[in-house]
Amino acid sequence: MTGIMVVGHGHFATGITSAAELIIGKQACYAAVDFPEGDTKTELEEHIRQGLKSLDDAEEILVLCDLLSGSPFNTVVMEAMKDKRLTVYYGVNLGMLVETLMNRELGNSCGELKARIPESGKEQIGVFAPEKSGDDEEDLWD
Repeated sequence: MTGIMVVGHGHFATGITSAAELIIGKQACYAAVDFPEGDTKTELEEHIRQGLKSLDDAEEILVLCDLLSGSPFNTVVMEAMKDKRLTVYYGVNLGMLVETLMNRELGNSCGELKARIPESGKEQIGVFAPEKSGDDEEDLWD
């Protein structure tokens, strides 16, 4: 099974994991690594190594980070330089994570997951703005 790890600042990783599990249930071959306030870079490195160790059986590991160039991203990229099983994505959002996990459960290959992740994330970003037909607020609901 393809391993999936989420890494982020504060309690981002466990928070987004909690939301995803509420939607699709607890996940196997999955790790969430937080970088809470007060942790050092050394502690972050150790937590990432522990998370990766929990995914030792995975042939490939997809790492979803909160943002580009932050400490979690930079640290996991250094691990990816040593471990060719890792592919690192940044800018993870809940829709991207849920779709990736659902597609993994459906048996999609790691290659299929990799191809879909960036597009999935982009599709989950948008805006809702009701069209106004005039200045009257009641027109919004007609």
